[in-house]
Amino acid sequence: MRHTSIGGLFAAAALGLAPGAFTVAAETESNVFELGQISVIDSKGESSLGGSDTLDSETMRKYDRETLGKALNLVPGVNLSRVGARNEQMVYVRGFDLRQVPIFLDGIPVYVPYDGYADLGRFTTFELSRIEVAKGFSSMTYGPNTLGGAINLLTRKPVKAFEGEIGGGLSLTDDGESNGNRVYANLGSNQGNWYMQAGMSYLDQDYFRLSDDYRGNAFEDGGRRDNSYATDRKINFKVGLTPNDSDEYVVGYQRQEGEKGNPPYAGDTLSSTRYWQWPTWDKTSVYASSSTDLGAHRLKLRAYHDTYENSLYAYDNARYDSQTRTSSFRSWYDDYSNGASVEDEWSLSDENLLRLAYHFKQDVHREHDGGEPWQHFEDRTQSLALEDSHALSERLTLVVGVSHDQRDGREAQSYAKTTGLVDEEGGKNHSNNAQVGLFFQQDEATQWRASVARKSRFATIKDRYSYRMGTAIPNPDLKSEHATHFELGYQRALGETWKLDAALFRSDIDDLLQSVRIDAGACSSPPCSQMQNVDKARVNGLELALDGAFLGWDMAFNYLYLDRTNRSDDRVRLTDTPRHKAFASLSREIGRWRLQTSADMASRRYTSTDGLQVAHGFAVIDSKLGYRFDGGLLLEAGVQNLFDRDYEYSEGYPEPGRTYLVQGNLTF
Repeated sequence: MRHTSIGGLFAAAALGLAPGAFTVAAETESNVFELGQISVIDSKGESSLGGSDTLDSETMRKYDRETLGKALNLVPGVNLSRVGARNEQMVYVRGFDLRQVPIFLDGIPVYVPYDGYADLGRFTTFELSRIEVAKGFSSMTYGPNTLGGAINLLTRKPVKAFEGEIGGGLSLTDDGESNGNRVYANLGSNQGNWYMQAGMSYLDQDYFRLSDDYRGNAFEDGGRRDNSYATDRKINFKVGLTPNDSDEYVVGYQRQEGEKGNPPYAGDTLSSTRYWQWPTWDKTSVYASSSTDLGAHRLKLRAYHDTYENSLYAYDNARYDSQTRTSSFRSWYDDYSNGASVEDEWSLSDENLLRLAYHFKQDVHREHDGGEPWQHFEDRTQSLALEDSHALSERLTLVVGVSHDQRDGREAQSYAKTTGLVDEEGGKNHSNNAQVGLFFQQDEATQWRASVARKSRFATIKDRYSYRMGTAIPNPDLKSEHATHFELGYQRALGETWKLDAALFRSDIDDLLQSVRIDAGACSSPPCSQMQNVDKARVNGLELALDGAFLGWDMAFNYLYLDRTNRSDDRVRLTDTPRHKAFASLSREIGRWRLQTSADMASRRYTSTDGLQVAHGFAVIDSKLGYRFDGGLLLEAGVQNLFDRDYEYSEGYPEPGRTYLVQGNLTF
């Protein structure tokens, strides 16, 4: 599951490693849409450097990670979290959230313009060839806002004249009822000088069933989880021209449509709860990418138009049939982003590769509640980056990068019944970024890496302008957050079947955004708050990943130790990350049969800054048995949460109890 090219695939190929160590990454490399990749590369432009991780499609299907949030939870250094009050899957990458580690699709930014987030439960994984996660030290050519790294979703590129897969299945509860289903298909054709890739998926959940260990209360009586439905549909299409061995020109399209319920609070701490439903969570991405060889230069261009439509209905009660209270509303978002980037890879010599990149992005957010006018917001962001890879010797590579980012708040409006629409003050901000990394290939099996990176993130539209339902005042002059990352990494092939990857890291964050209480004289209806750059934080951590094979069994293990400290006020806790998180799996193939068991484990985590809400630690076991027929058909039966554990990522929002899966997959 973990892959760093220079010390991974190279070592695997050189040593002839057996299945279990690097098999997945090597087998799926050919069907990856490489034009969508963004990474720190060596002086020849051939191998990726840095401590990035790769999760391939085979691994996602193996562990039934159908949504992006659950898939990313397999990656070392990443932990899944839940925004329970909004029923959203989120992840933290070494303690940095999705505003600080943005989402890309084939190198195109697809995070939501308004607040920088994206509900990872709405992003299905069936069409992906792999996911790349860069941490801290990430390529400057990603562009702005990669404070803690970047997550890049790579689609497929066909390698045969005709290829594809078709799959589907059912989920069943403990009492034998079917509560969900899924179906997906991917088809591709590569005709040499052109190719086409298309896919579709449908993922539906009527409800999920709570564990028998869950004890009911006034908010939730157990059994079927109230308002826990979700439906997600996706189609994607890509066509590419490859007129020669070096050039490529591609147009891509992806449309995803989602709707979901919002299970109400089901804990013992809060005195009230939300009755919310999301009829619309839709996203469309249209993009064009190209790569042209110009001798010593390689020119890469990207252009895109990305839209986001969202509707949220807040009701008075658990019947979802009344909206008369002041807390009830109907809200709509209609956002879009336009952007383009140009990158020049300039080979100065065999030992030196210089990359220059320019990014432009226009973000437009439009929102209104029922009975109110539309409010408009617009940001324009630009970035100029330089990254140089220099081979100091045959085994030692130095990478240096710098960039300058600029954000211009072009338009912002607020609405109140007493004042109507009001134009807010715009805001401008600049930030500088720099990093340096050393990569030493000790031998064919061993790599050391050391890096320092200084990265930034601009405050979002929501950070700067949201009144937070009348409880806050805006701050258009918010500055960017900054983080300084230090990492020491080590990777080694242990014998013929094992691989070890380890990293020590530290991040110092300053100008961290925090909601600050404002004196009564500064706001019309005290008490109120304002977002300000006042906090400092520190993250220390350790990552370990060990993969291999023993006596016919494939084994995988990764562990994260994460210590996050609020240096400005240690009474205010940093939330949603456990101190300890691990994943382990054991699998074996016997003839046509495959047996596997895996475990997700995490220690407790705070889900409110005052420490009153705590989600306790857990270990959840999954198990599955599969049989592969001639012709590529795979049939599987499995159990998720085998021991029906009552657990949660956010206090008061319990996860599904024991669930059974019956499914099939045909590849051709």
